[in-house]
Amino acid sequence: MEKVYWIKIHDQESSIIRAEKVRRLIERSGMLNGFESEDMVGIKLHFGEKENDTHIAPAWVRPVVEELKKRGAKPFLTDTCVLYRGQRHNAVDHLMLAYRHGFTVKNLGAPVLIADGLLGNNEREVAVAGELFQRVALASAALEANGLVVMSHVTGHISTGMGAAIKNLGMGFASRKGKLRQHSVMKPAVSPKKCTGCGVCIEWCPADAIRMDGDKAVIDEKKCIGCGECLTVCRFHAVKHDWRMNERELQQRMAEHALGVVKGREKKISYLNFLTSITKDCDCFGKKQDPVIPDIGILAGRDPVAMDMAGLDLIERLTGKQLEAYSYPDTHPRWQIEHAEKVGLGSCRYELVEVD
Repeated sequence: MEKVYWIKIHDQESSIIRAEKVRRLIERSGMLNGFESEDMVGIKLHFGEKENDTHIAPAWVRPVVEELKKRGAKPFLTDTCVLYRGQRHNAVDHLMLAYRHGFTVKNLGAPVLIADGLLGNNEREVAVAGELFQRVALASAALEANGLVVMSHVTGHISTGMGAAIKNLGMGFASRKGKLRQHSVMKPAVSPKKCTGCGVCIEWCPADAIRMDGDKAVIDEKKCIGCGECLTVCRFHAVKHDWRMNERELQQRMAEHALGVVKGREKKISYLNFLTSITKDCDCFGKKQDPVIPDIGILAGRDPVAMDMAGLDLIERLTGKQLEAYSYPDTHPRWQIEHAEKVGLGSCRYELVEVD
């Protein structure tokens, strides 16, 4: 049974104290013991969209960088380009955003590398034994790295129920093609009664799939890539999506892409899940968000399925409610966990070890 290590975090603790707890968790869990001298190790992060301030702070990443360097490894910070238009749509803007948020060589002692290249198409196809995929498209640098430390901010999520380790692997390391393959099961539509014809959704659509028909926006299903950007930017709630219809398959597709990332190198990948500043939506939203759950702590381990399961269990145990009750009640994150276990990504069974 896989061990998941938990150190408690309290709402009012400073970044310095939290950083020290990250270091203590690394030492007690032994999560970095598999890395060797000269290993190039990608530290997978979400640098936060513009205006987001609840993402993992640079100060909490520094102990990981320093502990890897003590082992002679060569760490770098990494993420991939996204489908929607924003500050992370290409590598140039993404890098500038990361620097503005404090993820710099000066602050952390490690460079930032966008894993799928300038436009999100620097990729490799990997064979997987999935139920939906036999091959998945992943960011090249994620596969070329000798190892990974996956640092995930646990949040709610509009379509996957939870953003944590599995999502950070499967969606976070998918190339643009891989992301499209995951999202392609979901197609939104515009409600003519609510549409004001403002055109904001047209400006933000990365596939140019929206046009005006008279004074109303219309989505071309053949062009639509299912990224959900129109749903995010519409202030009038005119864009609708039956998320429940395909959310299970989206989560399954995501889990199978995660399988491609870890395949054959499970001993070279470690995980840190931050159950802090837990928000209704993920860090992709370009706005400030208030936490919906008090800080719980940080988890460390080597099994992404066990890590995410432990996070859900702790939320329910300490608050009396499941995560979806605080975010999207009809979106169930356990679907991704169940499928991930089924295809061999990891196990739901774990032993929780509390670290003082």
